[in-house]
Amino acid sequence: MPTFERSIEIGAPVEVVFSFHLDTRNVPLITPPSQEITDIEGDFPLVVGAEVEMRIRQAPIPTAQSWRIRITEIIEPTLVVDELIKGGFERFVHTHRFTPTPSGGTVLIDHIDWEMPPGIAGRIATPVAAGIIEKTFAARQDKLKVLLETDVWRAS
Repeated sequence: MPTFERSIEIGAPVEVVFSFHLDTRNVPLITPPSQEITDIEGDFPLVVGAEVEMRIRQAPIPTAQSWRIRITEIIEPTLVVDELIKGGFERFVHTHRFTPTPSGGTVLIDHIDWEMPPGIAGRIATPVAAGIIEKTFAARQDKLKVLLETDVWRAS
């Protein structure tokens, strides 16, 4: 099963970075231009067992795909784990780890265990999906850093 992991240091307190991740409606703020996330439905802030439904369109595919995730673990303010229960992957478990730094910032680690559906189509799609995950999370982390370090999201 493929895995992905990427970390970034953000100049914002761990409580702020953690809180941002408890509201999936914030995801469009950090989504790269190659994706569009709409129709986000759920109860916020997230709690263990909560489910969120959203629509995701990945360029160049013209249609959006419905995703449903379930929150499987939360440890305040250091961990949020969500698991895809409906969407384009056979398995997609996203672990967000938040570690405070001595300077008052946060190291965010995104870790994803994922797998495409079985069969030839899944085997063909796996390297494409790996590239999309890498580019998406690099862009998301970079946008999150700018957003939280400038405090723009709480002003709106």
